[in-house]
Amino acid sequence: MEDRIIEKREEATRLYERYGSLLTTTQQEVFSDYYLYDLSLSEIAENRGISRAAISDSLHKSMEKLGEFEAKLGLIKKEEEIKSLLEELSSDSSKTKDEALNIIKENI
Repeated sequence: MEDRIIEKREEATRLYERYGSLLTTTQQEVFSDYYLYDLSLSEIAENRGISRAAISDSLHKSMEKLGEFEAKLGLIKKEEEIKSLLEELSSDSSKTKDEALNIIKENI
């Protein structure tokens, strides 16, 4: 159970690092307070003078948006594919530099 929570936080942070600038300023602030500064919903709500439910709703909508950005743009998926290719190429010394470059170009 705890592993799943950690995975979810890591995924949220990864999405935010890539797409956070596409959120509204308020969404960015609430998201960073919760995920990066580890403030509770109650602490964020108190600091902003709004309800805990409003903070929860903001976080939920932000995660939905970040997920939609990744679904449409796929930058994180593409980055992972490129990293995997680079690891594969670095471990396979039989490939020439030109072959390696061609494989990377095909996947960008």
